[in-house]
Amino acid sequence: MTETNSEIKLLLSCSKPRMDSKSVERICHLLQEEIDWGWVLERARFHGVWPILYHNLKAICPEAVPQDILSKLQRAYLFNARRNLMLTRELLCIIDDFQEHGIEAVPFKGPALAQVAYGDTTLRSFSDLDIMVRRHDVLKAKDLLICRGYEPQVEFTLQQERLLLKNACEYNFVRKDPLIPVEVHWRFHPSMYSVPFDEEIWSHLETMILEGTTVHSFPPEDLVLALCSHATRHHWAQMKLVSDLAGLAERYQIDWDRVKTMAAKMGMKRMLHISLLLAHNLLGTEIPEQFCSEIKRDGTAGKLALHLSGKLFVEEDGKNEIIESLFWLRTRERPWDKARYLFLLGMEPTGADMDIISLPDSLFPLYRVIRPVRLFYQYGLKKRGD
Repeated sequence: MTETNSEIKLLLSCSKPRMDSKSVERICHLLQEEIDWGWVLERARFHGVWPILYHNLKAICPEAVPQDILSKLQRAYLFNARRNLMLTRELLCIIDDFQEHGIEAVPFKGPALAQVAYGDTTLRSFSDLDIMVRRHDVLKAKDLLICRGYEPQVEFTLQQERLLLKNACEYNFVRKDPLIPVEVHWRFHPSMYSVPFDEEIWSHLETMILEGTTVHSFPPEDLVLALCSHATRHHWAQMKLVSDLAGLAERYQIDWDRVKTMAAKMGMKRMLHISLLLAHNLLGTEIPEQFCSEIKRDGTAGKLALHLSGKLFVEEDGKNEIIESLFWLRTRERPWDKARYLFLLGMEPTGADMDIISLPDSLFPLYRVIRPVRLFYQYGLKKRGD
């Protein structure tokens, strides 16, 4: 299956959460060309943008889309909408349960992000529920989820659980009937990534309406930085990550001066520059004037954004932890953040290490030896043997 510029341009144009007259005109023009719809559908599914693709095609010029293609998109959209609504209802029940037991909870990503960035929970694809709580409430939240029929995806010992709370950022649970994964977060990133989680974030929460219910939400300025760092950590692997940022930037009057100040404080100015460039280059999102001169001077951000844009629609064999780590290093501007990341990457055990090798608590210190040995074998000796 091969694609042309027409397919890529069409997919990008239809991935915009908010349409303007130029976008509508561009889509209508592209639909007059010969389109490889098999490629468009496959890539839309991979990049998680098929709901917004269907929504925009249906709204703009459905008569220009082959009927069988529109029907496929409609079926996928309706399936996604039904599941999203089911997940949203479950999310609201969990949050209500948490609040009844004194746990302050903030939904983010999933239904909350769909509502904030797209104005509609059915226009974004998501497969799990993400809930932020304070770290001291995580184990209490765990007990409540177990009472609701959820199970931890990995069974940790008490010592492993303590390490998880210290170094990681999420505790994963799943309920099997119906299948619902839930991630309980207490910060946005594992500690090794050196992106500080400011506890003051709890002091300026806002509220939003989610399917008729009022819930806590993060201010758009905090969400911008959370989205940028999250997408960077995941190498901007899906188009929907760009659409999320574009939707948030276009739907809200964001205090970009505050965003700029927070990014400098957290050492993630370059991540923000890359993110704004991607949204601008791929979806035409306007770059705030506060960043224009800085972005022009940040040559590394420009190169990385160009690299990410070029590989977005190139199929790859799989994830490579070393390549992704090198990429993360290039997105950081402060030397001490890079040094700390490299040290913790090689030495701090992760949930993956504990999942691969389960040690009793009495042998727990051995994980600090297992971690570098595993990485050396996986990306050193193993690669030499390939």
